[in-house]
Amino acid sequence: MARFKIGCHTLTWGNYSSGYSVKDALWEIREAGYDGVEIYDPLSRLGPAAALKTQLEEQGLSLATVSANIKVSADEKADLAEAKEKVSFAGQFGVKALMATGGWAGDGFKKEPKSYKSLCGRLDMLAAYASRFNMQVAFHNHLDTIVEDERDILNLLEFSKSLKLCIDTGHLAAAGGDPAYVIEKYASSLALVHLKDWDPGIRDFVEVGRGVIGGRFKNILATLEKINYTNWIIVELDRTLTTPFESAKISRDFLRGIGY
Repeated sequence: MARFKIGCHTLTWGNYSSGYSVKDALWEIREAGYDGVEIYDPLSRLGPAAALKTQLEEQGLSLATVSANIKVSADEKADLAEAKEKVSFAGQFGVKALMATGGWAGDGFKKEPKSYKSLCGRLDMLAAYASRFNMQVAFHNHLDTIVEDERDILNLLEFSKSLKLCIDTGHLAAAGGDPAYVIEKYASSLALVHLKDWDPGIRDFVEVGRGVIGGRFKNILATLEKINYTNWIIVELDRTLTTPFESAKISRDFLRGIGY
């Protein structure tokens, strides 16, 4: 089986403890058995790139990607300022794809051409900037946005020539989609993958293997092998009922148990 690069998202630590230490999170991510990390925090929390590089090297980890939220307002410069800073920062680590979200229903976006077009306008501007760093912009499907299921993904790509995808298995399953099918269908646009599971009983995300996807993760990973996927796979969990370390380890142990 393919030896995928499997990272872990710091979101679990951030939502578990607002004052968590990035350094401690990196230690726990390494102890749980991951190869790298996705960081969502504002750059002000991370300090200089050199400092983060030292912390990553100490743990034998790589920076897989960073997360950015894209807004659409009358102020184009302000909409993209933070995301561009993250691109510049990530470029110092050789990151190949920036994870981007946006198009939130709470921000007034609707599943209509006008919304997809305006969001893609900002995303394409960011993608043009990211290309200077040999980096792509990978848009993350997410509940409560205009990109939840496969039809929404198709609508998004209709308005963008440069955008790539970050397929999130948990959000797609929660929206009624088949992650393996969507991954194979949109293989040419795939730049990142998020692994998470969904429990409809509690209507929340759970550790990999503990929700409705369960054993089908083996098929998802086999599909990634089939399409010769080589970029990062990120295990992500919004909330935990245990601790971030325990949740990260549960997911990593499950993936090892199915051969990955």
